[in-house]
Amino acid sequence: MALIMSFKDTILKKTLAALALVAVGSVTSAQAAVISFSDSVGMTKTNWNKFLSFDKFDTKLGTLTSITFDLSGMVQGTGNAESMDSSATNVTLSLGSLLKLTRPDSTTLVITNPVFTQSFQFDEYDGAINFGGASGGTTGSVSASASDAFTSFNPADFALFSAAGGGKIKLGLGASGNSSGSGSGNLITQFTTFASGSALVRYTYEPTRTNVPEPASLAIMFTGLGLIGAARRRARNKA
Repeated sequence: MALIMSFKDTILKKTLAALALVAVGSVTSAQAAVISFSDSVGMTKTNWNKFLSFDKFDTKLGTLTSITFDLSGMVQGTGNAESMDSSATNVTLSLGSLLKLTRPDSTTLVITNPVFTQSFQFDEYDGAINFGGASGGTTGSVSASASDAFTSFNPADFALFSAAGGGKIKLGLGASGNSSGSGSGNLITQFTTFASGSALVRYTYEPTRTNVPEPASLAIMFTGLGLIGAARRRARNKA
């Protein structure tokens, strides 16, 4: 009987060891994580150049896999036109601003160009340059928005935008007037533009891995332990 019990105990111990190995050996696979920071410039008359401040990626969090730069911009203002042609003509006004986000060394990261466009049908010149009447017109106060993004996988950017413990980095943001009028050769145009911009820097990374048993593995282990305990109790009762 002692020999039988010893054999059973050996089998139970091996089963327990195998279950523990499955539970501990199963670890959660690291999922990609994202952290982002933003800054902005309010509506300001073009042309302007400002600096935005962002947190660097803390390398203690894990390993960078990409950096995405999202730039959103808005233009507001008015556009005026006066045709001095001696006949009717079509005129188009495009009210816009070019916004550019740059690295500290002034190289370009991403550009966006919000534009408002309106077309007019003007009669022959009415003798007055007033942006009104039969030969002139205005857009009134209008606005438009646009956005664009750029994702970098460049190790040089990873080094520039990361540090142990984080830190700060300043990026340039500039907005220039980018308006135009088209139509007859005898055309006077006038634009007033304001622009605002906001940027978001998004870090995608693989977090530092930790050996944590998966819930399913834990359930298997505890179930196995329960079965082993029941088997031992039955063996003792038979003995």
